[in-house]
Amino acid sequence: MVDAVRVLPDAPLGIAGRIAVPPSKSLTQRALVAVARAGPGARVQAPLDAEDSRLLVAGLRAAGFALRWVDDVIAAAGHDQVDGARVELGNNGTGMRLLLAQLAGLPGRFVVDGSSRLRDRPVAPLVGALRDLGAGIRPEGHEGGDRLPLVIEGRALTGGRVTLDSSASSQFVSALLMLAPLLPTGLEVRLRAAPPSRPYIELTLEVLRAFGIEAEAESAGLAWFVAPGPYRPALFRVEGDWSSAAFPLVAAAVAGGEVEVLGVVPGSPQGDARVLDILVAAGCRATATAGGLRLEGPATHPLDADLRDTPDLFPVLAVALARLGGRLSGLAGLVHKESDRLGEMVRLLRELGMPLHREGDEVRASGGGRPVPPGHELDPAGDHRIAMALAVAGLTVPGLRLADSGCVGKSWPGFWDAWEGLVGTG
Repeated sequence: MVDAVRVLPDAPLGIAGRIAVPPSKSLTQRALVAVARAGPGARVQAPLDAEDSRLLVAGLRAAGFALRWVDDVIAAAGHDQVDGARVELGNNGTGMRLLLAQLAGLPGRFVVDGSSRLRDRPVAPLVGALRDLGAGIRPEGHEGGDRLPLVIEGRALTGGRVTLDSSASSQFVSALLMLAPLLPTGLEVRLRAAPPSRPYIELTLEVLRAFGIEAEAESAGLAWFVAPGPYRPALFRVEGDWSSAAFPLVAAAVAGGEVEVLGVVPGSPQGDARVLDILVAAGCRATATAGGLRLEGPATHPLDADLRDTPDLFPVLAVALARLGGRLSGLAGLVHKESDRLGEMVRLLRELGMPLHREGDEVRASGGGRPVPPGHELDPAGDHRIAMALAVAGLTVPGLRLADSGCVGKSWPGFWDAWEGLVGTG
């Protein structure tokens, strides 16, 4: 979605106020699959209402799952077998991988496709593991290997054990784990090396257990076992999204002031809750509140953080890094996100006179630079997290202009109204 160029508000006196973050995108998508599989009586309460959620709901409905979305509840109403369907998932990488695994074991012929960027995002290791379980999957109309568009000839699959390479995405593991209870003997998923974004696998296990599935993780963190059995109807309430909370929290760290973030749960299993520890280590002060937490800035120390398990934090922490100095590492997987987030943020911050020095999978900055507005609008490469990170950069760059600000609809459709209300009180 593209709209007019937006002039981002600056905050020379810092920020102050409250901001409510949307529900977790990661938990919403996992819960949607579980609710669809559990059937009548299963509900998701307070799901994220955004582009990715809507795309996944449409894909599940195309596959025959009856889902009713009324106000802030999505309820399952059963499943009717369909001969097949074409499923378009935009740039929803999580939904694509979760749904691909589900369709592989569902009778019918399905075609899964998406945007040009989604066609470039890796899926071959997941496809290979599904084939090991008996899946019929082949490319549609191209010879470029296992990438979208893909044709799935859904059929009964075996269980047992699969070993795969998840170095590009932990979502391969999550997709297999959500398919696993439907297999006759369950499934053991083994990895050759530690995956990135491990906390997202823990979120998958949390959702599985909420719907009555027995799931265990090996202590070494390289294997998971899910027992066979039906998803049981349950009510799953989605908590606030820590990935979204990172933007107002880093805003207080960069611009100074105080913000109360409503809707997040301290101690959440969401990996991106770690942003709080990173900012406190940089000199911010955090306090729990009845509705979430309060953070006081500015940060006064350089950043030093490994983001291998929390890569979605990189765009906004890159802004803080450019201001405070320090180091961010564990960034190799960023090339496979909605954009090449590492390359894009290095480019954009350089255009603002805030250079990052990239070496392998880490970036460094000396900090303390004086940003300057470029003579043109900045292009966030269609990436919602980059657009919101640039909103944080705009707090210290008067007159910063952003193209395609509507791309935030992927995860936070109301971001700009919420943001301008927060910044306007500073």
